[in-house]
This record gives sequence, C-alpha cells and structure tokens, in this order.
Amino acid sequence: MQRLFVLTTTLLLLATGCLTAEKPTSPSDLRLATTTSIRDSGLLDLLLDDFEARSGRSVEYVAVGTGAALNLGRNGDVDALIVHAPEQEARFVEDGFGDHRTQIAWNAFVLLSPVDLPTDLDEALLDIVEEKRCFVSRGDDSGTHVKEQELWQRLEATGAVTLVEDSNGVHPEGAWYFSIGQGMGAAINMAHEKDCVTLSDRGTALHFQDNISLKMVEYNDSALFNPYAFIQVSDVDNPVANELLTYLLNDGRSIIENYTINGQPAFFV
Repeated sequence: MQRLFVLTTTLLLLATGCLTAEKPTSPSDLRLATTTSIRDSGLLDLLLDDFEARSGRSVEYVAVGTGAALNLGRNGDVDALIVHAPEQEARFVEDGFGDHRTQIAWNAFVLLSPVDLPTDLDEALLDIVEEKRCFVSRGDDSGTHVKEQELWQRLEATGAVTLVEDSNGVHPEGAWYFSIGQGMGAAINMAHEKDCVTLSDRGTALHFQDNISLKMVEYNDSALFNPYAFIQVSDVDNPVANELLTYLLNDGRSIIENYTINGQPAFFV
C-alpha cells in the first residue's frame, strides 16, 4: 500500500530544514507525521502493516524531522505524531497542541565514524573538534539534530570548545562541519561517501550498516538516551489516533521488542 501522503507541494526546504505545505486531502483514516529515523530503520512500515491488518484502518504518513513534524501538528495538517525530542514535545503539549506525550519505544544515539574514536563520549567529541574530523550534521531541527546540539553545548560547558550559533543551529566552527538540512539516511550516506563522522539513532545506523564503511560507536552515557513518543494532535481529535496508540502499547509492543537488524535489537520498550 502507498502510505506516504503528499502535502500539496510537500517540499523540504533543505537550506532551512523547514517544511511548508497545505493541508492534504486524504482518504486515509489517519494522517501521521513521524521522525525519519523510525521510518529509515524499517520498523514503521512493519508496525503499520500489522495495525492496518488488525484494525481495518488505513494510515498515511510523512517522515520528516521532529521540528517539522511538530509544525505539521501545530497547523492541524496531521492527526498524530511519532517524534523524539522530549523538550520540544513537552512545549508542544504545554501550548495546547497535543493531548499528552506517551513514550512508545527507546534506543540510543550512536556515532558513526570512519576511524576509531575515544571510548568516552566527551573525549570523542573533543577529538572530532581538535582533529577537525569531517562531521555531517542533519541540520534539520530533528530530534537527532537537537541532541547533537545538546552534546556540543555540554562540551562547551567544560570550557573545551567554543561554539557558534547561526541558521544551522549551535555547533563548532570550521570548514570540516557540514550541515545538510536532510534526514538521517541522507546524513549517513554523505558521511559514508566523504569519510565523515555523524550522529545517528541506533535503529537507522543498524539498518545502513551493511552498506557503509563507517563503524558504529556506542557509549554508555545517559545523554544519548533516545525516547520515541506518540502525541495525538488536540485540535484534530481523530479517534483513530487513540486506536493506533492503544495498538502500539499492546500488540505493537511485541513487534517493537522483537524487531532486530542483523540480529541486533534496534528499539526497546
């Protein structure tokens, strides 16, 4: 089934990372805006196939960065969201655009690198800056981009680096830093082609691992915790959104738990 819906002229403005669109006219029962990472990992279509088979409902989705997804929710262009930037989500709910946020899954952020990196996260980031290692940033106001900026700011707080703030967000300065305003898959592919480092969610990193030369570097650091939340858009009030949430917390939970890529778990519940 063709699930990706087109918001009239649905265009990602790559230079700014923003999405502009008019409301779609869609025959589906539910319109969902989701982060690209849960789509690029391969999990989303598996979940929606099962939900549609069980419920008889139809779901169409658009996969964008979390910032763009939240904007679609604010505009009432979608009925529900799956996103992964907790502070932005909390503001979205506090401002009255969403009923509440419910965590449905989690994994961790990882670094993908062409070279060995230090085993401590802050030391690895400092190594990237000091060695001017090519780094690809999504630069799209996605949950991954938000997390990347948080990590740079944590390093800045130690006095180890100086950051700049511009249209690409908060980041170190240098020609080695590339901000592309695109999704996770595009960032990984560019990092692979240019032998760069990039920050990725674990699920998408595993999905791409067989096709890239980059090493996946994992860290036991709570700063890399990556929760995915479901939010029903308040003004739309589509009851099918609640049906999908109920599914994700029940029958869909086992699919999330058992979903593996190359034998490795991609998400946890």
